[in-house]
Amino acid sequence: MEGLNIIAFYILAGFSVFSALGILFARNVVHAVFMLVLVFLGIAGVFIISNAEFVGVAQIMIYIGGILILMMFGIMLTHRIDGHRLETQNRRVLIASLLGFGLLGILLYPLKDGFPLFDFAKEPANELTVTEQIGVHLMTTELIALEVTAVLLLMALIGAAYIAGYNLKKKHGTD
Repeated sequence: MEGLNIIAFYILAGFSVFSALGILFARNVVHAVFMLVLVFLGIAGVFIISNAEFVGVAQIMIYIGGILILMMFGIMLTHRIDGHRLETQNRRVLIASLLGFGLLGILLYPLKDGFPLFDFAKEPANELTVTEQIGVHLMTTELIALEVTAVLLLMALIGAAYIAGYNLKKKHGTD
């Protein structure tokens, strides 16, 4: 069963990475949002095969069920009001790539000697409730994944605010 989980992890991780690359190179914003749905599904699958079912289902319900649907409706309504096709321009690719690799380095640097939180993670006692066990698990063995998910949510909200502000400036002619 262990080998099957490793194969499933690599398939889901590759699916997520290729979907994320699809977001980067998508010219149409609607296509980029659909690719983001695929990224979130892949990440939820990784959580589920890692025995973090609660986080995986929360990923699907919160990110896909709530935030992405709201972004999609916002993009579709903006497209309808304007009458123009909404496309990305992929400007500042070099700066964005440098910042992305810098952030990746910052996230991976503490892991060069191994994952230190495993030393502190204790198995939850049987007298804890399921919610308490989930809380202990999230704050010990799944802490990095939780933080990366929080950063991803923040970037999605900033991107949505930027798109809304850009379209508002474009509509009023203050480009």
